Amino acid sequence: MTDSVLDLLDAKLDDLADLPEFKPFAAGVHKVLATFGTKEINSSTVVTLDFVYMECIELADANEAEPKAGDTANTMFMLDNEFGQGNLKKCALPFCAALELTTIREVIEGVKDVECIIISSIRKDKTDPDKKYLQVKEIDVV
Repeated sequence: MTDSVLDLLDAKLDDLADLPEFKPFAAGVHKVLATFGTKEINSSTVVTLDFVYMECIELADANEAEPKAGDTANTMFMLDNEFGQGNLKKCALPFCAALELTTIREVIEGVKDVECIIISSIRKDKTDPDKKYLQVKEIDVV
């Protein structure tokens, strides 16, 4: 075991990090920093679109809690089906136009902390309605 792990064995539970919360931004219009990447999930490579929250422009429901600056959320695109490919295409097109990119590889490598406005909604999981996912309806690179 490494020294840092051994040190944790003597720590109090309050000293341990809290479990990160998986929570999408509230539905609405938001200014964010966007970054494309890839990730391995269940032996499949997916394309990710990660967001760092900057500010709220408008919430779809004024009663929803506004995200805080620095909050993060993401969406993923499974490329083994037409829905994942179609959603990736829809989300990548504004970056391609604004940054003069042409391939998916260029998008993944070139879109890092790009300021944009997103219009988002929330999609509930089919099997677990308590699980919610960020759905990007529109992106405008600023």
